[in-house]
Amino acid sequence: MPRHNDFSFSEMRDMICVFAQLHFNGRVAARSYFELYPNRQQPNHKLFRNLYNRLGETGSFRPQSQNNDARRTIPVEQEEEVLVRIAENKTLSTRRLSATMGMSQSSVWRILHKEKFHPYHLTPVQNLLAEDRSACLRFARFLQEKQNEDPNFLNKILFTDEATFTRPGIFNWTNSHLWDSENPNAVRETHFQHEFTINIWCGVIGDFFIGPFELPANLNGLRYLNFLQGQLNELLEDVPLYLRQNMWFMLDGAAPHFSLQVRQHLNNVFPHRWIGRGSEFPWPARSPDLIPLDFSI
Repeated sequence: MPRHNDFSFSEMRDMICVFAQLHFNGRVAARSYFELYPNRQQPNHKLFRNLYNRLGETGSFRPQSQNNDARRTIPVEQEEEVLVRIAENKTLSTRRLSATMGMSQSSVWRILHKEKFHPYHLTPVQNLLAEDRSACLRFARFLQEKQNEDPNFLNKILFTDEATFTRPGIFNWTNSHLWDSENPNAVRETHFQHEFTINIWCGVIGDFFIGPFELPANLNGLRYLNFLQGQLNELLEDVPLYLRQNMWFMLDGAAPHFSLQVRQHLNNVFPHRWIGRGSEFPWPARSPDLIPLDFSI
């Protein structure tokens, strides 16, 4: 007669559902289960009641071992299947793997740890082009020269950036991992300018956090200019006057930032003191690692 360990968790779940729908009649449930799932291994009518009682008493489908400290020996075939599945898809979670194979999550962990596997996290990196390295190097040297002239130079820069939030949400780096015996140092390219529905602007200068402020979803040069001429001054009210009079303004190379009206405004308000595409001090494209907001905000 088939017993508990002969069935997967999903099969036992279906048995409980059928048993409950048919008013806890084991014989009727067994006949109905056969009609619903004719290609599955068929349980004895007593197993429906046993599963139901065991779930209510212990919270588990499987019979508990008499010795709670004794670990059930995992068959070699099952260990090999776990390793094969991980080799085919290194991003599998132990929860999904245990549900698929009908074994406990702790058993999956034991198999992977036995083979010296660890869940390594991905490292987010920016997708770069061949010419980006020289531009980043020139900008880094510019910052180094300014820092040598004035040790407080970096605290005078108003770093700004916009973050776009979309309906699919944000990729969860904490839950994403790769199983391997050695750290593969895997990376995942990121793109932040696609399909946005809300656009949030923030700024950082010295110890001051500016914003957040919601920009128009369909941002263009004129709307960004209106923001610079109006709302930005209000957002900077808590920044000391001496810092505002000597601060540098930084913005990336997004299309609205590069409009002629915006560049003319920055040249008038921050003469020789703004960093961005089209200025004396061009901001290198695809360089979020240079913006403090990408680390702290």
